[in-house]
Amino acid sequence: MRRLLDKLRAVPHLFAKLMVLWCVICGTAASAWALRILSHTGHDPAALLGVILAFFGGELLLMCLKTVLGGKGKPPD
Repeated sequence: MRRLLDKLRAVPHLFAKLMVLWCVICGTAASAWALRILSHTGHDPAALLGVILAFFGGELLLMCLKTVLGGKGKPPD
């Protein structure tokens, strides 16, 4: 157990990597669900899919902006 915890702590940017993976998986699942709704009912779920994908895209954008605008840069000479 201790070795696993040490290995996980050694992975750089683990939270960011997991967040990107989570957003991609959820976006893919939402797209498959929307296609299933379209094929079974004939109703167009584009608006709902747009809102769901915008939410996950916004999460990724906020994480990217946090990294870009973060204060952990090289100190000036």
